[in-house]
Amino acid sequence: MAIVENPKIGRTKGSIGNIVFYTRYDKNVIRTKPVTVKDPKTPGQLLSRDKFKKLILILHQVLSYINAAYAGSLKDMSSHTRVTSINLKNCFFKGTSSIDPRLFVFCENDGSFVENVVLTSTGANTITGTFNSNAQNEEEDDDPVRAYGFHAEGDKIWQFEQSATRKSGTITLAKTDISGLNIAVYFECLDRVNLLMDKPKIVIKYVGTVQVRSQNSEV
Repeated sequence: MAIVENPKIGRTKGSIGNIVFYTRYDKNVIRTKPVTVKDPKTPGQLLSRDKFKKLILILHQVLSYINAAYAGSLKDMSSHTRVTSINLKNCFFKGTSSIDPRLFVFCENDGSFVENVVLTSTGANTITGTFNSNAQNEEEDDDPVRAYGFHAEGDKIWQFEQSATRKSGTITLAKTDISGLNIAVYFECLDRVNLLMDKPKIVIKYVGTVQVRSQNSEV
C-alpha cells in the first residue's frame, strides 16, 4: 500500500488491472489486489480442511455440554470457537486428521476432580469405572460424576445417561452401540471451591480408554 500525494489527480477511486485506487482520511491510496485462491488443494490445505470438518462434526454432538462448562465466561469468542481452536492445535496425531483422545478437550477448566480412575469392560456395551472421591468438602462428596464416551475412529461422541456420586467410588456405563469398540472415557465433576461465574465449576477430563467386549466374546 502507498499514499499518493499528487494534487493533479484529485480524489481517485477505482481499479486498473490488479491496482486499486481509493481515498482514506482525505489521502489517495494505491495498493495491489490480494491474490485469491478459489480452491486451494495443497496437501497441507486439504489436511487443515479435514481436521476442521472433523472437529465441527464431533463438537456439535456435545456443544450444549461445552457451553455449560464455560458458563458464559468467554467475552471475545464463543465456547465452540475456543474449543475448536484448542483442539485444532493439539488433539491430532502429527501429520494426520486422526484424533488422539488423550489430548482432546471439552474445556480448559481445571479444579477438583476424582483420582485413581480404573476402567474395565464388564460386558458387551458396558464399562465399569472405579475411582477415589478426592472431594474438597462434603458437598462435592455427594456431587454426581458423569461420563462421556468418544469413539475417535467413528467420529462419535456422547454423554452416558448413567451417573454416580463421588463417594460411591464406582460407575457403570452402558450404551447399546459400543460393543467391540475402543472407547475413550471422560469424567465430569464439580469444583465447589473455585467457582466460575459464581457457580460450581464444571471440570471435564480424559480418564482412560477401554476396549469394550463384543457380543460374541461374552460367556
